[in-house]
This record gives sequence, structure tokens and C-alpha cells, in this order.
Amino acid sequence: MNKIFLFVMSALLCVSPHNNSQQTQEIWVDAVTNKIQIGSLAGNRNLEFGVRNIVEEFLQEKNYDLNPEAKNKLSVELVYLDVLKTKSNVSVFHKNEESVVIRLKGTLKTDNKKIKEVIVEEESSEISMSTLIVDNGGKFNQTSLSNALKKASDKLVTKIFETK
Repeated sequence: MNKIFLFVMSALLCVSPHNNSQQTQEIWVDAVTNKIQIGSLAGNRNLEFGVRNIVEEFLQEKNYDLNPEAKNKLSVELVYLDVLKTKSNVSVFHKNEESVVIRLKGTLKTDNKKIKEVIVEEESSEISMSTLIVDNGGKFNQTSLSNALKKASDKLVTKIFETK
């Protein structure tokens, strides 16, 4: 039984084609810099670290290997991040919509030559309704911020590698 199993497995290995077209390419996220000038997240290093992790995750999902020695380097700049508020009040009814808007700029370089540069903008909204007026003072909702960062990072990685 074991001899038959080994024979079948070795035959399958010899017959199965080696598909080199699905090999992954290597890339490295060179730098993530926070260029946000105003607000509570201006210059925030934790935000840079978080964006780096999210971008690396999306790159790996698109079959890129992360390697610091790779010829392809991706730099990301956080250009803009803010909360846009829209309020509606009628008597005691209150409707509040907050949108976290983020703008990222990505630069792809191969052998230190700029290949492509894209700017993407995404937003994540949260709508709350109540019969009391509640104001959070313009602070970022963590869920909306996280959603906006993920959407913008995905869009950046997609646009930087799309061919036209």
C-alpha cells in the first residue's frame, strides 16, 4: 500500500506543471510619513505605524512579498485627515453625521526611480440620531477612522499597481 501511495505521489509531482506565472513580486514599504498639519493626529507616529501595517497587509493580499532588499519601494504620505460634521436639529430631534476623511499619497520607485505617484481620498461616515443633543467635540470615532484608513490603503495599493 505504501509503495503504491509513494508511486502515485511521485508521478503527480512529475506530471504537475510548475507555474512560474503565479510567483510573487517583492516590494518594501519604504516610508510612511505623517504630513498632517492640523488636528490631534498631526505628527502622530502611531498613525504612521498603523498605516504601514495596513498597507503591508493589502500588498500581501495582492501576492507581493515584503523584502527590505526589494527593488520596488513604496512610500506613503498621510496628507489630510479630518472630521466633517453635518448636524440637523428640529425641536428635540437631533441627527448628526460625522465623516472621517483621509487622503494618502503613494509613490512607487524601482531602483530609486519614480515609477508612479497617486493620491487617493476615502471617507467613512457614522450617522447618529437621538432626541438629545450630544456633542463629542469633534473627536475622531475610532471605528470610522479605522474604516477610512483601510479603505484608503486598499485604494492606494490598487491604484498604484493598476496599468493603463
